[in-house]
Amino acid sequence: MANHVTTWIEVQSDKEEVYQSLVDMFRGSTYKEHGDTMWWYRKLYNLDENAEYDRGDYTDRMGAKWCYIDDVAPDEMFFEMTTTSAWDFCDGAIMQLHNILSEIDEDVLIRFTYEDESLNPIGGGGVFRGEMEHYSEDWSEKWPDPEDEDYDEKYDSIWDSVYDTKSELMIEACDDLMSQMSEDEIEQSEENDEE
Repeated sequence: MANHVTTWIEVQSDKEEVYQSLVDMFRGSTYKEHGDTMWWYRKLYNLDENAEYDRGDYTDRMGAKWCYIDDVAPDEMFFEMTTTSAWDFCDGAIMQLHNILSEIDEDVLIRFTYEDESLNPIGGGGVFRGEMEHYSEDWSEKWPDPEDEDYDEKYDSIWDSVYDTKSELMIEACDDLMSQMSEDEIEQSEENDEE
């Protein structure tokens, strides 16, 4: 059976229109629809409501064998979403969401963290100006031994460490993404000056 991967997605933009478009995207949708692996796929790729599942196309576009929304909070100034997917995090879906939102704000940033249920991998990253960066680690060997006397304490503490590590990986990836973009802009500006 394929491992389940949970992904937490956050949109950051200075433009209210970005958040309004997300409110509109989810307006009138139900929790039951969000749990349908085809609902978000059809929404992201503007497909007919009768479009059927094709594993190859779906995996190529969404980045996972299937994906559904666990929780979503569209608001006029804030957006967060949690998804569950099979085999991998939904990088294609995140990229497509960025493509849609960047038509409104070219500087929209999507940040995300993810974890496989086995903790191999856990990670974090971001998408900015059409580029995605993400980093991951294998934490599967860090599960505490159930025979340990202090198993419960170790089990509880591992989740704090997982959360912190995912956040650090996300911040590092976003920082690297932004600094690379800044370097590219400087180089482009220098090339333009030389012309």
